[in-house]
This record gives sequence, structure tokens and C-alpha cells, in this order.
Amino acid sequence: MATKIQTVTVPARGEGKYFTINALTFAMNATSITFYWQILTETFETVEGSETPISKPGNSILDGNLIMKEDVIATWGTDDSVVIDWALSELGLTAE
Repeated sequence: MATKIQTVTVPARGEGKYFTINALTFAMNATSITFYWQILTETFETVEGSETPISKPGNSILDGNLIMKEDVIATWGTDDSVVIDWALSELGLTAE
């Protein structure tokens, strides 16, 4: 699932409008978890029967890894918004 973010300009690559994050490692009783994140461009799709284009994620223009430590893991539980909010904060990004 992609999160819409405030526009981020990546020199020589374009403007990012979406953010995704996925866990790469997830051991039981983990003391850290590695996540892969991406900033994606915005593209538009026109749905048949509608004149209004729909915004959706496009191409990746920036990516990397983040490591979540045990203290943040403890607050995660089953609410994935904790991970998204944490990652956006770590990267200095803001959800739209």
C-alpha cells in the first residue's frame, strides 16, 4: 500500500508523491527489523466513464533501508500506521 506524501524533489530524478515501506526481515522476538522503503512519482489513470483522472503511484525515484529498533517494535503491535509514521519521521517526510 502506498501513502501519499507532500511533494519531495529528487534532483535529476523528479518529484515524489508516494511512499511505500516493506519489512525485509521479521524474526520472532526480533530486536530489530529491516525495512525497504521507496519514494515514487505520481501518475494518473483515467477510469472508463469518468473524466476525472485518478492519482496513483508511478516509478521509484529514491529508495533505501531503515532499521527499526526494539523500543519502536514494542509500540507497533498490529497497527501498521506506526511503521509508516515512524519511517516518514526518520526520513523527514510528511504524509499528505
